[in-house]
Amino acid sequence: MLNSIFNEALTEEGEISSKNRKGKNTTTQVKLYKIDENTYIADTPGFSTFDIYEIETGDLYKYFKEFVELEKQCEFVGCTHIKEQECGIKKGLEEGRISNLRYENYVKIYNDLKDKEEHKW
Repeated sequence: MLNSIFNEALTEEGEISSKNRKGKNTTTQVKLYKIDENTYIADTPGFSTFDIYEIETGDLYKYFKEFVELEKQCEFVGCTHIKEQECGIKKGLEEGRISNLRYENYVKIYNDLKDKEEHKW
């Protein structure tokens, strides 16, 4: 992916596993790749997943920068931006101001966080 983003051979590309159809990790050290002044991509060995369970569901929209202004247009305080009808974020989605993929990712993460919150001991 890094080679595609930067359009040059920055990293070694491994084979795709026939067993799980995922790429085999070839990274051996941590390296940051600069996208712009404040944006970097980290390539780290063995980094396949990460948890964000310290984020509360009610705050998740704040991590989607294009959602923040639109959230102010929600009719209800505590809007989940999923099931409510008068939702500024859902309206932004309908108007094309938010990509479907970003919104789908939001919903998936929200549901994962909600499930984790409900099953806390």
